[in-house]
Amino acid sequence: MIYNDLVEQIQSGALAPAAQLPGETDLARQYGVSRMTVRQALDLLDSDRFVVRRQGSGTFVSENVKRGRRLNRLRSFADEIASTSSEVSSRVVRAEAEKADAEVADAFGIAEGDLASHITRVRLIDGCAAALQDAWIPYAVAPSLCREPLLGGSLYRTLSERFGVQLRYADQSMTAALLTEAQAALLDVAPGGAVLEARRRTFDATGGVVELTTSWTLPQFPFLLRIDAE
Repeated sequence: MIYNDLVEQIQSGALAPAAQLPGETDLARQYGVSRMTVRQALDLLDSDRFVVRRQGSGTFVSENVKRGRRLNRLRSFADEIASTSSEVSSRVVRAEAEKADAEVADAFGIAEGDLASHITRVRLIDGCAAALQDAWIPYAVAPSLCREPLLGGSLYRTLSERFGVQLRYADQSMTAALLTEAQAALLDVAPGGAVLEARRRTFDATGGVVELTTSWTLPQFPFLLRIDAE
């Protein structure tokens, strides 16, 4: 709650770059939580480069947050964007129940030809196409998924809040790829351009696969990682 609220304030501009955050005691009182909970939220904000901590001075909103997608934790596309001002939106290309092909059926443990929800979206940052995402979800997990708009444009939020899916972790692989003509047309760029292709399988609390997604991200919107020493 604290992390998400502060990120929203930073991204909306309510907390400007270089602004000082209240102290841990004040934040604990404001949110009605313990100082330990506040400290954990600040640790995450620091890890994701939303804030910088200066010993003896306090915690400040970062002035140099890079625009990109952070993969430290399992989050929606919008939450992955590390920017203080970028507006994230989507253009839905496809949202319908379709027959699962062999790859989708194998991932979900269903029969080839069984129904699965298929959602394809162009993800935009500040109105510019940044990525193409092609997602499959088992029909039984979210039967009406394609009949209603996604909550806040977020697939993960919709699965969690509308269908009670408890997301736990994802396995993801990434490789370089070249855009096909169809993909390039959706992203409004020339075909044959280089992109980063990511394939993700997302698991719920029972260990079942609840999402199979392939995304193609343009190079001007890099993936950002923080790697801690052991």
